[in-house]
This record gives sequence, structure tokens and C-alpha cells, in this order.
Amino acid sequence: MGVIINLSEEEYRSIKTSFFRVFHSCLGKGTISKDVVGCLFKWAVQLHIEEDELHALNPDYFEKSDYNRDAVLEDLYNLVYMIYLDNEIEDIELKVVSRYAEEMGFKSYIVNDMLKAIVTAPFDGCEFSDVRKQIKEILTADGNT
Repeated sequence: MGVIINLSEEEYRSIKTSFFRVFHSCLGKGTISKDVVGCLFKWAVQLHIEEDELHALNPDYFEKSDYNRDAVLEDLYNLVYMIYLDNEIEDIELKVVSRYAEEMGFKSYIVNDMLKAIVTAPFDGCEFSDVRKQIKEILTADGNT
């Protein structure tokens, strides 16, 4: 299990916040499958999240009505980017993020589109920040929500 490294402090905080949102979303569904628990545990380890941080989460912070389209896109991008960074892309990880995308009003294929854009960025000569912009433009033109 790879550990996420080489992130700026801002990137790390942003990915961590996105993790907390998807974690809270999974918990809100009641029973969680063993595969999903394993995925969340893997991500928590990669992000160096301590158990007390999970217990300290304020459920009111994660009200779905407070999310806007850009915040959810940021969450999806962050999670897909995190999946890419450890060089171990697992089906369950994509499944967890795809479910989150659907729950937040996006079509699930957005996750695979994001992953493809992130994976091919170095070969296309793009910076990852450019990939974010391209994804937002594609979604706006596509009417994904």
C-alpha cells in the first residue's frame, strides 16, 4: 500500500477534506461492505489520518445541501488523483468514488474520464492543474449533472 508523497500542504489538505466527505457519505448509508471499509482504511493510512480525527468529524459539516457543483468536482478530482498517485488503481476505489459521484448528482462515468485525463496528462505534456480546468470545461459542455 503506497503512501501519498510529494503533495503541497494545500493539495494534502484538499485531498484530506475530500476523503472526509466521502468517508462521511459512506457512513451515512448504514451497513458498509468489507471492500468499501478496506478502501477507506487504505486511503486513511495513505493520508496519515489518525483514528481520533475520524471520531472528531462534525456531521453537520457534511450536509449534502451545502455542497456546490464545484466543491463536489474538486472532491472527485482529488479522490481520483489520490487513487492515481499510489500507482495501485483498484476497482473498489473507482467504485467508491463513482458511487459518491452519483450520490452527488453526477454520472458515474465522470470518474473514469477523470482518471484517463490524469493518467495521460504527463504523456500529453499537461500539468495536473491544467487537467482540472479541462475536466471542468468538458463537464460544462457535456452537461454531466
